[in-house]
Amino acid sequence: MFGLILYSDRKSKEPFFLMILCLISGIFTITLAMFIQNFIVSSINTSETLSITSGIKIFLTSSIEEYCKLLALYLFFSHLKSFDDIYDGFVYSAIIALSFAGIETVMYVFKEITLVEQSSLALTRTLTSIPLHLVCGIVMGYYIGLEKFSKKKRYKILELFKSITIPIIIHSVYNIILTFIPQITSNNTIIQIFIITYIISVYGIGILYIKKNKDLNELFIKNRKYPEKYKFLMHKPEYCKKMKQKK
Repeated sequence: MFGLILYSDRKSKEPFFLMILCLISGIFTITLAMFIQNFIVSSINTSETLSITSGIKIFLTSSIEEYCKLLALYLFFSHLKSFDDIYDGFVYSAIIALSFAGIETVMYVFKEITLVEQSSLALTRTLTSIPLHLVCGIVMGYYIGLEKFSKKKRYKILELFKSITIPIIIHSVYNIILTFIPQITSNNTIIQIFIITYIISVYGIGILYIKKNKDLNELFIKNRKYPEKYKFLMHKPEYCKKMKQKK
């Protein structure tokens, strides 16, 4: 996946050392997420099944994880000089999310005792949890790209809000399915249908956002007219001029 992300960014490649830093950032994001969760989420009593508090705990867990990924993206990468087109939001954010998901998967896998259990869990997470995190990163990166190249502050705030809210919703729905559906039914077929249906939907969301990102980036780079709802975005010449004025 890492190679595919880099390959997709052929027109304006990011410095390779920054891509490595994005991969390493998973250590920061997952450590911070675990630290915050230990203080906030672990204190919530979820002894009852299908309870409101269980839903709150799921929402908080998803929110904390997505917030930590956004924090790494926004603080460490979004203001870099190399972040110079809309598509770069996808590149940085997707790799940060992939790093988080990879480290999280390794942690879960090594909690299992037998090799069979470890292999089974690794395969399951490779097909479900890792793509989920990646798609959340794709969505987040798309809106951070829009935030960076927005002309006005109110649009920056709106796109920043979307960059955290939508990934949280995607992530929370997945966790709710994993938590509540097995409590409603013990039929493994029904449980699998719910999970597979949602993961297919998540893949679809990822593909849609990548396409939207590529199409907008073409307009950005080639200084072509945006669709009406994207009129708030700068074009590349306008952005470059703004950067020169800042020097």
